[in-house]
Amino acid sequence: MELFRIIVIIFIGAILMFGIQPLLFRQGLIWTPNVQDPRGALELWVSGDYTIAAFCVFGVSVICTFIWYFMASKSQAHRPDEISKWRLWWAIMGLIPLMSIVVAIGVLNTQAAARLSLTFFFVIDVLILFWLTTASSTPGLLMYTPPLAPQLRNFLSKLGVNE
Repeated sequence: MELFRIIVIIFIGAILMFGIQPLLFRQGLIWTPNVQDPRGALELWVSGDYTIAAFCVFGVSVICTFIWYFMASKSQAHRPDEISKWRLWWAIMGLIPLMSIVVAIGVLNTQAAARLSLTFFFVIDVLILFWLTTASSTPGLLMYTPPLAPQLRNFLSKLGVNE
């Protein structure tokens, strides 16, 4: 069930990153280049810089999510002190997608004016692709390791979605 939930959330994240967000940029609702042909420049930026940067953040987030899932599923932690040590591992795995945002915006994006909107969207994407998936789908005794996981799982239980 947890693996299925991860795949569904990743699919939703992919729709958001590669369908909805580019559409918002293409429509000029978020940012428009200050050039002679803003539509052409915008389309070029979305199909180039945005797409490459989004694949970077998406790929790193998904990889970190699956690494965390498989690490947690293989964990032998049973005592509270052992389980609490896993919070550090979760935080390390969570920092990696956040660092990918820095790379995506600072290195892969050539438009300085788009950085603020990209930062906003990519932080939301990482929250969905890493935090939401791990908080809702971490297996075993580590299920409450991600921040706010107990509250999220309780909410999902009330909706009838969690097991």
